[in-house]
Amino acid sequence: HHPPPTHPPSHPPPPHGTPHAATRTRTLTETMSEYVNEPAVGMMNEAYFKSRGELIQWVNSLLNLNINKVEQCCTGAIHCQIIDALYPKKIKMSRVNFGARYDHEYSVNFKILQDAFTKLNVKKVVPIQRLVKGKYQDNLEFLQWMHQFFQCNYNGETYNPEARRAKSKGVNKMVKGGSQKENNSSRMNRPKQASTYRKPVSARGRLGSKASGDSKKIAEYKKKIEEYERNMKIVLQERDFYFQKVVEMEKICLTPEFKDSVLSKELCKIMYDEGEEMKA
Repeated sequence: HHPPPTHPPSHPPPPHGTPHAATRTRTLTETMSEYVNEPAVGMMNEAYFKSRGELIQWVNSLLNLNINKVEQCCTGAIHCQIIDALYPKKIKMSRVNFGARYDHEYSVNFKILQDAFTKLNVKKVVPIQRLVKGKYQDNLEFLQWMHQFFQCNYNGETYNPEARRAKSKGVNKMVKGGSQKENNSSRMNRPKQASTYRKPVSARGRLGSKASGDSKKIAEYKKKIEEYERNMKIVLQERDFYFQKVVEMEKICLTPEFKDSVLSKELCKIMYDEGEEMKA
């Protein structure tokens, strides 16, 4: 009986002193993929146990701000600067708008953030439509994710937040303590104070005809405002509808089986192109 033939191992052992592939030092992309991709940071991850107070203190300390609510991050500008602190030159701060006041302006900031993730090979889809609404839970969870992302990848480099923020748009329009949206909404939600105005007592009614004419104009203006609001609602619905289509298309383009295809690259180029006006 002949002994069974021996076959050399398909993967020879590494030379003495060389770490095996399974234990080699991970590259930046591999580290990011392990820690910050959405599947790895699930709802039971320690990242989602960071409290609102801890996150607010972290943002204020890192960026030298004075926010007091996580909803103030709904403009996207703060998230863009967090990435700028983590990866210099991956965010063009001159495009970030810290004076953003409306949802469509917030969306532009978040698209800049999403573009940076794509360049860094971070497979995280930013839930733009939920974040720009300024709801507490959505913004809390995303800020928790951003905090975990930062902690896993920060290399300790010094950062001058005010100097970098000065390069952005709308810095002079920032409201102390937070975004325009948060401050406007909180102002609107304050209880109304009782008016101190008292109607003067008069029996003449010499202003009656003028008041009648003013009431007609007010009725006309109200009618026009209602019409504008209806049209605006239709426009916003159409915008959201088509934007969601683009988001779904983007998800497909970033999947492993399509991301390296010529078609996917061309579609991404179209989606991330903001036109000559935005690049200027």
